[in-house]
Amino acid sequence: MKVTFTRTAERRYRVSVEGPGVVSSWMEPAPGYDCRLPHDMAHFVVENELGITGGVFGQLAVGGHSSTFHPTDNRVRRKLAKRGHRIAATSREDALLSERLVYLACQMWNNPQTEINSSVKGVSGEDLGRVCRKFDAVSAIWSKLEVGESMTLDWTSGAGRTGRRRHR
Repeated sequence: MKVTFTRTAERRYRVSVEGPGVVSSWMEPAPGYDCRLPHDMAHFVVENELGITGGVFGQLAVGGHSSTFHPTDNRVRRKLAKRGHRIAATSREDALLSERLVYLACQMWNNPQTEINSSVKGVSGEDLGRVCRKFDAVSAIWSKLEVGESMTLDWTSGAGRTGRRRHR
C-alpha cells in the first residue's frame, strides 16, 4: 500500500492511500498538523515499524476506513462503511495500542535526553528508539515540503521486523 502525505495549506495536510487490495481513500483535513511530523505520519511510522496490523494503516490495508478515511470512488461508500466498522470493532485493541505508542514515541523523540521506558508489553525502549530514528528520516523530508508537495511512504505491515506483530 502506498500512503501519500500532502501539505495542502500552511498548517494542513491530506493523507491518501492506494494499492492492490486497498480501497483508494483519503482524509482531509487530517488531524494534528505539525511542521516536523504530523500526527498521522507518526501513526504510520509506529504501526509500520512495530507491525501493528490493526491500527489506522493496518485497517486501511485490509480494506477498512479506520473511521476517518473516505473512498475516492463514492460508489463503494456503503459497502466500505459496513466492512470498515466491522474491521474497526475487531481492531480496537490495536488502535488503542497504536495511540499509546505514538504518544510514547513522540515524547521520546521530542525529548531525546529523557529516557522513556516503554510500559507496553513486548515493546522495548530499543523499539521506540528505532521508531524515533524513522521519525528523524521522514521528518527531514516532510519539514522541507512546500504547500502542494507530497511524500509517499510504503506500508509493509511490519514484515520481517522484531517487535509487536498483531494478528486478527
